[in-house]
Amino acid sequence: MKLFGPPLKDVYAGLAAETEALFIPGSFAKSPAVAKQYGNFRILLDTYTVNTGKSSVTYTRMRVPFKRENDIQFKLTRKNIFSGISSLFGMQVIGSYDYDFDDKYIIKGNDETVVKEIFQNEELRKSIAFQKNLVLKVHPYKEKKSRWSSEIYFQVTGVIKDVEKLKNLFHMFMTLIDELMKQNVALNEKSDIIL
Repeated sequence: MKLFGPPLKDVYAGLAAETEALFIPGSFAKSPAVAKQYGNFRILLDTYTVNTGKSSVTYTRMRVPFKRENDIQFKLTRKNIFSGISSLFGMQVIGSYDYDFDDKYIIKGNDETVVKEIFQNEELRKSIAFQKNLVLKVHPYKEKKSRWSSEIYFQVTGVIKDVEKLKNLFHMFMTLIDELMKQNVALNEKSDIIL
């Protein structure tokens, strides 16, 4: 048995086979990835590393660009000792109607009514609770050519090799995509952005 578990490419290859997704082996400069098509949406799972000079931090992330009908934005994080301070700046803090969920997570967004409706979805809340620490957000794409595009973005520090957690991430994204379409945030069309 290896000290750090199986290589990431083996984990991702197995995950792709189990979830009927595409395994992308990666290269010297890029990590391996898994791409899953969900209707008109392409969900991409990979890792990336940020070098800070003397050290580096690797993150697991999942992304899906989408054409938007409305510019709804939100950011969900697990509460910590700094949550109260950070909630003083930026978007308004929004509750989910679920007190247990709101005790553990903080949601900030630009449209309280729509964001509350999104987080009414019990399946979505269960999928989020399955992950230990996370940043989950919906935000506009930054490039000028993608003026009418937004992105669902998940990030967590470290490399996730737990296949059940990774399968849950895909489930969380598919549930969120459905909810964004239901709330007239996402259009059921292919995005112009290719990850």
